[in-house]
Amino acid sequence: MKKFNNIVYVLNDRINESSTTFLRAVSLARINQADLTLMKIIPNMPAVISSKLTSSSEKELQNKVLAQEHAKLQTLIATLDAALDIKTAVKIGKKYIEVIRAVKAHKYDLLLKEVESIDWLERLFGSEDMHLLRKCPCPVLLMKKNDKSAYKNIMVAIDFDDDFDKYEYSYNDELNQKLLQCAISLSLSDFTTLHLVNVFDVPHSGYISLWADQPDKIEKELFDTEYRNRQYKMNALLEALKLNIGAELFEYLSPQTKIVQGVPSHQLPKLAEAINADLVIMGTVARSGIAGILIGNTAENVLSQLQCSVLAIKPRDFISPVS
Repeated sequence: MKKFNNIVYVLNDRINESSTTFLRAVSLARINQADLTLMKIIPNMPAVISSKLTSSSEKELQNKVLAQEHAKLQTLIATLDAALDIKTAVKIGKKYIEVIRAVKAHKYDLLLKEVESIDWLERLFGSEDMHLLRKCPCPVLLMKKNDKSAYKNIMVAIDFDDDFDKYEYSYNDELNQKLLQCAISLSLSDFTTLHLVNVFDVPHSGYISLWADQPDKIEKELFDTEYRNRQYKMNALLEALKLNIGAELFEYLSPQTKIVQGVPSHQLPKLAEAINADLVIMGTVARSGIAGILIGNTAENVLSQLQCSVLAIKPRDFISPVS
């Protein structure tokens, strides 16, 4: 089971002590006995102002703004349990860049943030959030503004290699285990129902009619075979999970599984809506040459359709492009 040790919560301007996303960050830190850092990123000074200042007066103004923001964070911390050891960090610059640099420098193992509101795009995630999902090396939990104080349903998007080999431990298996570890930790803290879902397709099935006398029959056989393969992998994943966490805890969690044929970018948002998911946990980037995992446009298509909070996790060898 994944235990977070070093959590960073990135504040938006409207965050206060009663914000459900802020309270969730504090709760996760308390449950995991983790260090918690409250981080605020101040935009760069507008050129119209900096152009009128000397370098020394510009630096003086920056220091004044930083001091003011640190004071606000200290006021926020004062509303919390004194037993919690909470740090603060205030930086000036482009938000996602400064956040990712801080994640690298301080080795945060979970980043939490309330999503930006961009109504005209009719999407849950703004551009800064999408940059974090794409480029931040640690798990990123993006939460809705009016997120529930406790989750009832967590959905984990499990993915298996298209080149199926039931006897070989695959690259995706390792990422799946990371997804499950985080899911279990969050599920136990909120006593949620855990849903493990897998969406698969057989891309070459559409060409069967060009070559076969009974294309419908052969296409059905292809899908049936692939479904059995996925079911085998799901069962193996569950058995590995039971061995890892113990039979008693596994029975307590009683994860529900669902395997669906279709295009992941279409079916995953539908599944999340059908089970009324409060949180979707998913992998976002695959190693070069690995097929089938949510990657690039596919992942972003899924994310743009979701109306719930999301925990996005990268593979172990992911390298952030932000330096």
